[in-house]
Amino acid sequence: MGDLTDKELKNLKPKAKLYKVTDRDGMHAAVTPSGVISFRYQYRVNGRQEILTIGRYSAEAARTLTRAPDALEYGMDVSLAEARTLLGRARRQVERGESPSKAKVEKRTAYAEAFTFGGWAEAYFKHKADPKSGAERLADSTLAMRRSVYDRAIAANLSKLKLGEVTPQRLKRLCDEVKEKRGPAVAVHVREVVLLVFRHAQACGLDVSNPAALCSSRHQVDRACLDEAFRG
Repeated sequence: MGDLTDKELKNLKPKAKLYKVTDRDGMHAAVTPSGVISFRYQYRVNGRQEILTIGRYSAEAARTLTRAPDALEYGMDVSLAEARTLLGRARRQVERGESPSKAKVEKRTAYAEAFTFGGWAEAYFKHKADPKSGAERLADSTLAMRRSVYDRAIAANLSKLKLGEVTPQRLKRLCDEVKEKRGPAVAVHVREVVLLVFRHAQACGLDVSNPAALCSSRHQVDRACLDEAFRG
């Protein structure tokens, strides 16, 4: 088989066991029994064979504009073109005798240790405002609304906590307090902003549970309006 195409990737079907489909330059697409498609790069560095998971294939990313190379990180949801960009980065690291897999783990650990929830929130807002983010960039009005919710109802309670300290129970208590003081609509906005900040951290390769996805919402409002407001 030659180089993979987006059409071929979209048509890959899961099987009883994980299988691989070769692309180029040591990269292949691994298809799990659950249907998840990941790009992996197999290489040797300093006499050791290693495998780097470049990122998970995203059909949505394939439909949007390709992000700038410096906006990409190993472990993100990526298009085929973006995976090949990251592959080129990994190959250059290997040529220098560096392990891209080790560098990925070290960077993820540094993120986890250095970034509080407030740090990740700022990274999320910066990413969504950056023209280099392509189709992921948000309209100024949407970004301002989310920033306002964060500043008014979230920052004082969560900004100094590490991500692992933002538990579903803590988030539920915050949402209950906000619901009582500011109303149910604002409480749902709080939960959704937390959800999106954690999704951004996960998209950057951080292995962390999302408390907003685990915390069932008791704040029922017009979901159609909220879904539209918080899309992406």
